[in-house]
Amino acid sequence: MKKFYTAADVKNCASKGERTILIGAEDVITAVAKDEAERRGIEFVSAGAAVPAVAVPPAPAVPAEVPQVYQAPLIQPVSKPAVITGSGQYPEIKALPYQGLLSEAEVDCWRQEFPILQSVAHLGNCSQSAQSKRVLTGIQRYLDNWGGVGMDWDSWVQEVELAKAEFARMINASPDEIAVASSVSDLVSSIANSMDYSGRRKKVVVTDMEFPTVDYIWLANQRYGAKVDFIPVNEEHQIDISEYERMIDENTLLTSITQVYYLNGFKQDIKRIADIAHSKGSLILVDSYQCLGTEPVDVKAMNIDILVSGCLKYLFGIPGIAFMYVNKQLIQDLKPSVTGWFGQTDPFLFQTRYIDWANSASRFDTGTPPVMNAYAVRAGLEIINEVTVPKIKDRIDMLSAHALKGVVRRGLKTLSPFDVSKKGGTTAIVCGDVIDSHTMEQKLRERNIIGSGRGDVIRIAPHFYTKPEEIDYALDCIKDILAGR
Repeated sequence: MKKFYTAADVKNCASKGERTILIGAEDVITAVAKDEAERRGIEFVSAGAAVPAVAVPPAPAVPAEVPQVYQAPLIQPVSKPAVITGSGQYPEIKALPYQGLLSEAEVDCWRQEFPILQSVAHLGNCSQSAQSKRVLTGIQRYLDNWGGVGMDWDSWVQEVELAKAEFARMINASPDEIAVASSVSDLVSSIANSMDYSGRRKKVVVTDMEFPTVDYIWLANQRYGAKVDFIPVNEEHQIDISEYERMIDENTLLTSITQVYYLNGFKQDIKRIADIAHSKGSLILVDSYQCLGTEPVDVKAMNIDILVSGCLKYLFGIPGIAFMYVNKQLIQDLKPSVTGWFGQTDPFLFQTRYIDWANSASRFDTGTPPVMNAYAVRAGLEIINEVTVPKIKDRIDMLSAHALKGVVRRGLKTLSPFDVSKKGGTTAIVCGDVIDSHTMEQKLRERNIIGSGRGDVIRIAPHFYTKPEEIDYALDCIKDILAGR
């Protein structure tokens, strides 16, 4: 099997007093490994002959196999937060303690669940996670049922409810506090048109960090009396907590925020913001799409009123399904005009003369639910709940610090925070001054790397199945592409 050789391998060789590293014919030597080998006088040797230590990206037509043998991470477990000093223009990298809650044997075992990892460095999880065998089996279960049974609404509706329950379990909610729709846009719209903007409280506080669809929805509701106020991001592409103290006031009806900024991974303190909002009498809606599955969320402990998320990113799902949590104490006060037959107490009553909203969060459901997607997403959510989010977060934080250190070592520019406690899994690397991010994304694909472009940055976003050397390889390739190689 192919292997990526990084600077860590060269340093390990040098520490043993060895002068050569044996490699396979299909192995890949990263640019950083090349530089480190030349500096230390170490040769890469194949089939008895010395070969130049050069970075050879895998050919597009022949997928390079990602490494299955784990190399020790550059960020080692520590008993307290580590501070890694950068150089020049770089601030300190503040890493979190790495506990190694997932063993490397467990990671290797889980990697077999995601076939694409055998040929691709999958680092675009902020856009779409890797396909799992379980999810594919879930989809096939629906197709087999449809093909063999035909119409089976009892089973289909039950599957949707089971998917809701799996989502509820992940965020410490009750299944009757979960609504389902085809997208976050649908769910936020349902909440927005449930609000009464006729009283003194009509202000909606949003930020420039939201994924645009959320802000569009609140702006569209200005025609019904909503007054939308924006909190801007600062020069570091972050928002200071004091801005919420300043902007939320006695006229604020709802505060709509993202947990993690999609552009650069900046992570907000949701509990503190929720406390500020509630102290001013405002509800809080949290969009957790960019981190759910990698960041522990307890809607009760965090005092969240409403939470939304789709499932195609870190939850291993597919497009076309999203969930919303609404605190059960709030449900009866909201009467959505974006509705449908599954939002009623009994969808199969088929009466037409009155609205009978469900007493649970199902009142925010609309038309026919995304049944096949529910089969897929329940399987993905089961993986998250089986691995457990705290274990995933521990590994994501280690990989996040590893990515930041790699950015500094290669002299790349990033918009992401250097304090991992304020950062989700995404590391945003600036490329727009040389090459547009979409082109960068395409060039990385040619080297069997999946990244995700947004604006002027290419985003590297690992999941728990990611190996540190895959991040090294991606960063080397980004550096090479920016240098025109």
